[in-house]
Amino acid sequence: MKDNGGPGGLHRSVSVVPADKAEELMKSPEASRRARVSAPWVKNAVMYEVYLRSFSLDGFRGLERRLKELKDLGVTVVWLMPIHPVGELNRKGKLGSPYAIRDFYGINPEFGSADDFHSLVDSAHALDMRVIIDLVANHTAWDSKLLLEHPEWFTHDSDGAIVAPNASWSDVADLDYRSHELRKYMIAMMRYWVREFDIDGYRCDVAELVPSDFWDVARRELERLKPVLMLSEGSLPGHHLEAFDITYAWNTYDVLTSVLDGSASAGRVVDIIRRESRRYPQGSLRLRFNTNHDKNAWDAPAVEKFGDKGADVTAALMFTLPGVPLIYNGEEVGNSKRLDLFEQVVIDWKSKGRHREVYRTLGALRHDHSWLSTGSIRPLKHNGGGSILAYVRTDDSSGTSLLCIFNFAARAAVLDVPIPEDMQHGTTTDVVTNASLPRQGQLKVHLPAFGYALYLISP
Repeated sequence: MKDNGGPGGLHRSVSVVPADKAEELMKSPEASRRARVSAPWVKNAVMYEVYLRSFSLDGFRGLERRLKELKDLGVTVVWLMPIHPVGELNRKGKLGSPYAIRDFYGINPEFGSADDFHSLVDSAHALDMRVIIDLVANHTAWDSKLLLEHPEWFTHDSDGAIVAPNASWSDVADLDYRSHELRKYMIAMMRYWVREFDIDGYRCDVAELVPSDFWDVARRELERLKPVLMLSEGSLPGHHLEAFDITYAWNTYDVLTSVLDGSASAGRVVDIIRRESRRYPQGSLRLRFNTNHDKNAWDAPAVEKFGDKGADVTAALMFTLPGVPLIYNGEEVGNSKRLDLFEQVVIDWKSKGRHREVYRTLGALRHDHSWLSTGSIRPLKHNGGGSILAYVRTDDSSGTSLLCIFNFAARAAVLDVPIPEDMQHGTTTDVVTNASLPRQGQLKVHLPAFGYALYLISP
């Protein structure tokens, strides 16, 4: 092949293949492997993230009193942001970041006592819910017990000074995982919380900044105690092979704004899911969200970023895509506040309106049809234009399908959606209204601005 590309040009071997073979070339090495097998309660989870400073003025006790409300939303796993004491040296804001931890074995007195935390976990388990806590393994506060006792476990610059992970994270000091003693300490600490408080796993902060082989060993050690859930705040395909059950799906969050403002076709969502199948191990679970603590604080709350109706349609999207859906505390009441990570901003829980019912319906859908967490997604043809997304999810074992149609435009839409031939003889039920629809080869769908429709088709 002659290279006419000029300086730089082709610098490696080139393969010329038929177009239908291109997808094979784009597959990562991990895509041909299987993800670790997660327990059913992990695979079928509906996760709820709690920022205790904002959730309740009464810490663990306040959350414990409201566990039944969360269960009513369909929540099965409660994720607590860091519960440990916060450092004071180089603190940001009045209260400091919960991710600047002073003592990995301690409990932040803002939230209550060890007995209060025990009671919370026990009450969650009694409701058949699980509790995971945030693990910040990459760094500590500058006045942490670890730094005072073992400065040699931290990253040093050429002058011998301990450094932050990056210039923006000036309130924390970077840990150095070349130290085998540090690794032993961290794994012992992780085992402590599982053994002593019976927690059910960890959400691992900036997991990509910690060596993967550390996580692999940590997971094996935790499994000696009990089955756990491990969530990586990262997107590395290799994390699914041994250490982690779930990774962050930043990709599906990042496309939402461009889909809602019309600069990208809604069909890009399905394209993203297809690309995941070429990058991630088979059976990988991705965390789907329309906001979380970072996006709420540094970007905008979902109702501000996407609009009131946009928050609902994006939530419905995340609950119907393959993966594990996440609710950030306050979304069920349409929280419009930015929940500052360095101060206390309390959620206004007085609103009991439409958003709660949206999440209740979506949670029930996930509870009744756990197969939605995995499996394929098939786009459907329609005549609604680029702001409409239509796809079907199917349970191969039962033959039940979920037909999902979304309008991401600020105007109403009327469209025709042909039902695939293999589903035309089933019973169709509107998930939101519970109304039965006659068997037909095509659906005439009326969607309001930022509206959606979900139809269950049973064989």
